[in-house]
Amino acid sequence: MSAIRVSPKTERESDSRGLTALGAAGGWQVDIDGSNSGLTQNWFAQIEGPAVYVSFEVQSPSVIEDMIEFLTERTADEFGIQRVRESEIVVGIDEGAPVTLLRDDEFSDRFFLLVQSKKNLAIRVTIAGTDLDSLLIALRQAQNELEGA
Repeated sequence: MSAIRVSPKTERESDSRGLTALGAAGGWQVDIDGSNSGLTQNWFAQIEGPAVYVSFEVQSPSVIEDMIEFLTERTADEFGIQRVRESEIVVGIDEGAPVTLLRDDEFSDRFFLLVQSKKNLAIRVTIAGTDLDSLLIALRQAQNELEGA
């Protein structure tokens, strides 16, 4: 199976980025990179899995914490039934289009990473089972590096 690659080459070639945090497990890797362009600090996330590579801009490194919370959050209502609060979160932007994590409404351990483009192209990557476990480990490692910095 060939990997899906979503990353504009011009951005990768023109920016000089510095690695801020890294996590890896089970074929998944999560990087948070920072770059200074003049007066502003820009942040980028890279998520690489067995069949996908996605690079996108994020508001801040705290997106890692948001992703962990979204992927693990379960709350019980007054009857003890497990519920979740949100069905999706936007985790970043790729060339002006959102990069979104979606919760599956059928299986509680299945999520989708949705990368959209301005030209109505959408790539949806399924994350479930051991891939979900590995991605969470990689995210937690990156989070630990951020907290230690």
